[in-house]
Amino acid sequence: MSDSSLSSRDLVTTEWLERNLDRDGIRILDATVVLDIDTWEANTGKDTYDQGHIPGAGFIDLIEELSDAAADAALPRGVRAYKLPAAEQFSAAIAAYGIDNETDVVAYDTMGGMWAARLWWMLRAFGHDRVAVLDGGWAKWESEERPVSTDVPEFAPAAKFEAVLRPELLATKEQVTKISEEGGSCLVHALSPEMFTGEEQAALRRPGRIPGSVNVPFFSVYDDDGTFRSPDEIRELFSEALSAQPERVVTYCGGGIAASSDALALALIGVDAAVYDGSLVEWSADEDLPLETGSLPVDQSESTV
Repeated sequence: MSDSSLSSRDLVTTEWLERNLDRDGIRILDATVVLDIDTWEANTGKDTYDQGHIPGAGFIDLIEELSDAAADAALPRGVRAYKLPAAEQFSAAIAAYGIDNETDVVAYDTMGGMWAARLWWMLRAFGHDRVAVLDGGWAKWESEERPVSTDVPEFAPAAKFEAVLRPELLATKEQVTKISEEGGSCLVHALSPEMFTGEEQAALRRPGRIPGSVNVPFFSVYDDDGTFRSPDEIRELFSEALSAQPERVVTYCGGGIAASSDALALALIGVDAAVYDGSLVEWSADEDLPLETGSLPVDQSESTV
């Protein structure tokens, strides 16, 4: 593997990216979304991009460009942002940034990394492996006083980006229901312990977790500087989830965003997890589906603090 290849890596360092800023065949995308933590209303992060970004980076709007255009218009705008678009919509949006199936993509955000992880997961779910997340994101880049630009690049649209859905990386409500009822696969809840126990419910219709879940909060996969923890530490965090060698690991959260951070962490230790895209926004809205509340088991409390 050459130093500049993204064919078999899911993270790149700030050092690597600065060395490769001017390399042909690479696109850097700022995927920032600003989230209202109380209402889960998701709004574009374009303003933060305009104030300064990595040189050569474009801003991709995960709400307007990469959310399901056919989603129920009655849903709150923020909730609609949590739905994977159709392959045709995704292909057109990605190609507009000059990205084809051979282009390397580096994603970052200014909000702690989960939106970049969401873009990483979406690209992989649509068959594109040449994508990595900037480890530590904008915060690390800026703290190291690396180059910053306010110039907005123009991208010649790619002739074609062919999106081919990988169903094994996307879990549906029906599949999650079967896992919850029958086992065999593992459900990983990626929100806080308080959300897991139902002590908090934020903007959800009902509090709690999907029965049979284990809790690995998305923020626990990051070190203090915003970079991902070491593979050994990640294995320890997910030790209960992986102890039974499940057939499939499915991560979920409120709307599939934080779950993408857990999915990326799992990829770093060789586990291709699926993301339940509808997550608790969809699950809690269906009164026929069960939710559990109550204290964490002792072993989980010890492994996620």
